[in-house]
Amino acid sequence: METTHEGTTAAAGASPAAIEFHYDLGRPFYALWLGPHLTYSAAMFEDGDDLEAAQQRKIDHHARECGALGTRRALDVGCGWGSTMRRLVERHQVAHVTGLTLSSDQARTIADDEDPRLEVRLESWRDHQPVEPYDAIVSIGAFEHFVERDLPRARKVATYREFFASCRAWLHPGSALSLQTIAYGTLRPEQVSAFITAEIFPESDLPTLGEIADAAAGLFEVVRLRNDRADYARTCRQWARRLAARRADAAAIVGEARAGNWERFLRMSAAGFEAGGLDLLRITLRRIDA
Repeated sequence: METTHEGTTAAAGASPAAIEFHYDLGRPFYALWLGPHLTYSAAMFEDGDDLEAAQQRKIDHHARECGALGTRRALDVGCGWGSTMRRLVERHQVAHVTGLTLSSDQARTIADDEDPRLEVRLESWRDHQPVEPYDAIVSIGAFEHFVERDLPRARKVATYREFFASCRAWLHPGSALSLQTIAYGTLRPEQVSAFITAEIFPESDLPTLGEIADAAAGLFEVVRLRNDRADYARTCRQWARRLAARRADAAAIVGEARAGNWERFLRMSAAGFEAGGLDLLRITLRRIDA
């Protein structure tokens, strides 16, 4: 833990072991239901989109929002198996993308590409020290792991503020961060299923929109805000159907109990987004340079 300039201790967030518990079940398992690009976050649907097209649309949205097109250097905080990094260099002509992950499987997947435009680091954002500033930062689906559960609001905000302060320091003046995160809607922290916290996402908790706004105040201005919870409900429903269709294959890889847990988790998540208990926030934040 560290002490911020406000005097409140920041929390450590999910440990590498907790991240690997969820994400290091292996590419063969996740590929059964995520699809060929291994994009594990809410898609962005328009009429006629299949899941793969909607996932690419989501990445393109974040690339535009953070101003990545044609830039020299971009950072992906929580880079997954690299789908955003690859899209940035191939579609948006970013010369070099650095990705941060705590998952060994994800890091190996990106490193196996042997693409000199892609640099993956098995490290936390807390430990990241770039050699020079970035032109753009994107973070999709990592923010949910930055604090552990049952923390006072002040400590959550202090941790998020530390992240925003780091991002601001890493960016060139006037540059932007495009953030996507699940957040609490009408659901309260004490109502979260013990099944989720024990069997799916240990050592993690969600933010509220107010906590994000307070943490970014004075560091970034909010340029755009979207709540696309319907997109995540639709994404989870499609993932759940795909996993159910390949249930025997999934069980052969991770065991029947774990395959069943993941299908249950996806259906519970879809219901949470549909009911408004969970939100899916997409926020464009521009560095403040007074």
